[in-house]
Amino acid sequence: MSRAKIILPVLALAAGASTPAACRETVSFKTSGGCVLQAVYQAASSGSYVFINTHGLGSNRDEWRSLEGRLEKKGYGYLSLDLRGHGGSARCPGGRADYKTFSAAQWAELSADIRAAADYLKSRKVPQERLVLCGASIGANLSLKAAAEGLRPAGIALLSPGLSYAGIEAGAYLEGFGAIPLLIAASRDDAYAWESAGQLTARAKVRGLPAVFRAGPGGHGANMLLDARPELLDYIPGWTGKLRHTR
Repeated sequence: MSRAKIILPVLALAAGASTPAACRETVSFKTSGGCVLQAVYQAASSGSYVFINTHGLGSNRDEWRSLEGRLEKKGYGYLSLDLRGHGGSARCPGGRADYKTFSAAQWAELSADIRAAADYLKSRKVPQERLVLCGASIGANLSLKAAAEGLRPAGIALLSPGLSYAGIEAGAYLEGFGAIPLLIAASRDDAYAWESAGQLTARAKVRGLPAVFRAGPGGHGANMLLDARPELLDYIPGWTGKLRHTR
């Protein structure tokens, strides 16, 4: 049985509208441990990639709006989720979840949220080889952890990863999967993420992983995805289009 138990689409927007956003839905699904997660889902054009977007600590799915717009223009889909304890994902067995009270062990469990998102997409006929994991800050570390635990996406984009966020040590998970292409990005003014991203890129290349590093325009995580300075925002869809040639 699939780990994620699909509940139902909560909201479908503007039926009959002619723009890609007409397919945008707010959906809910369960993790293997019974937490109810909310996400926004946009289907891809036939055969195109679907991003699982995982936000940073204390944030929510809304931080991905700029990237979502770029993905829609390229025909890519996305599932931007609220991690448990964030945004609309507050219901877990035993009571309300709140990231402010999480222990290191509870943070480590959040990679199961990404696996549940992949299971939900499987129910929507999106296989793992069409997935791109995209994480910001601790969401980047959790995306690596989810891949080390068995997900096999087409690629992984890491925005401002850290050597360790809330006990999630990104470098430990580079050993846990095959030659999945990595995009690693950080801004020079974000000192810890910049140093971490450089070290992770070097470690990946030593392992022979197809990893590329891109400098962000400033800021941390999804805050690097700026319409005013779109260098990284525009680079991500272009990198995605080359994935089938880099595996």
